[in-house]
Amino acid sequence: MKSLQTFLLLFLSGILFSCSKSGGGSDPVPATQADIAAVDSKVNTFMTTYNVPGASLAVSKNGKLVYVKGYGKANTSTNELVTPAHRFRLASVSKTFTGVAILKLVQDGRLSLDAKVFGTGGVLANDFGTSPYNSNLLNITVRHLLQNVSGSWGASTGGDVIDQNPSYTYKQLLDWIINTRPNPNVPGTVYDYSNVNFCIAGRIIEKISGKSYVNFIKEDIMAPIGATQTDISGKTAGEKKANEVTYYGQGQDANFVYNIAFPRRDADGGLLSTASDLLRLVNAIDGFSTRTDLLTPASITALTTPSAVFSSYACGIGIWSAENLWYNYGSLPGTRTGFFRHNNGMCVALLLNSRVDPVAGENPFVFAMQDLMLDLVKNSSYTWQNIDQF
Repeated sequence: MKSLQTFLLLFLSGILFSCSKSGGGSDPVPATQADIAAVDSKVNTFMTTYNVPGASLAVSKNGKLVYVKGYGKANTSTNELVTPAHRFRLASVSKTFTGVAILKLVQDGRLSLDAKVFGTGGVLANDFGTSPYNSNLLNITVRHLLQNVSGSWGASTGGDVIDQNPSYTYKQLLDWIINTRPNPNVPGTVYDYSNVNFCIAGRIIEKISGKSYVNFIKEDIMAPIGATQTDISGKTAGEKKANEVTYYGQGQDANFVYNIAFPRRDADGGLLSTASDLLRLVNAIDGFSTRTDLLTPASITALTTPSAVFSSYACGIGIWSAENLWYNYGSLPGTRTGFFRHNNGMCVALLLNSRVDPVAGENPFVFAMQDLMLDLVKNSSYTWQNIDQF
């Protein structure tokens, strides 16, 4: 899962598609989408160039789902085509869901972003690891976890060990991490991207809500906005969910597509969804007045406020000020995903069932996906219909 410059997304293929606007009291209004040849050509060219079998694209304008398509193959062996109903692993885009879930608990008065996580009086108290804890661990707050400034468990602060000991339960994994992995930096003083931070945030959601992480996401975040296709990923090919695509690893990725430690990797990278459901979430936290938001303006401000030490990452969501974007990307073997929310009212979600092997050199692929998504939210030459397929 990548830094600002390495996040991209793809756009999905087209079909004629009808559905209704959500969130209102009026009867469903059917709308038939007219394909936009220039959009489809760019998506197909991108996929061909980087050997991506299948993609799903959703574009919204001012709160309306104006374009939704599937491109290519959901399964190359059966020639099953991608449709807007297909679900994809979201990888690190799951972190945005986790950030939103935490802010919902804060908004509801059940949690504080500045609450300490560990130790007496902490949210998780002494649930994991063996006390006494060191001072850096004791000073980690919920906000530090979401902003990736915990001072621990990233590449430069002891290593991201989320995939180690894959047979461990959450309890066993976090016991091992807290007892054996260092906490070298004072929380809030250094940015270091870490999946472990979000794994811990998932346990906070469970403890405060009394629900499993995925059930809180489904019932308290997605159901209120009319989104029903979000779930937890399975590990093996045999654990695929209904309407889930097949994933294809390029190069060394081929060895790891179906042995990732799902569903343990829930809050950091374990969700799957459709492009349109992902875009429903983006529209529910966009701060625009065109659709009812799930979060209040104050909660959205907290969600999108970066730390003092790194201006490009807030609470599970990226901030690209130069491009007027909120965004996130996800990357795992066989998976590349992302969304953009532009301040011009355009939003896009792009999900892929393959990625270029990072070991082989993925930068051209990453930047090409980024450019494609930027084009979709910034290019004023596209004639987006005044329809709403949410």
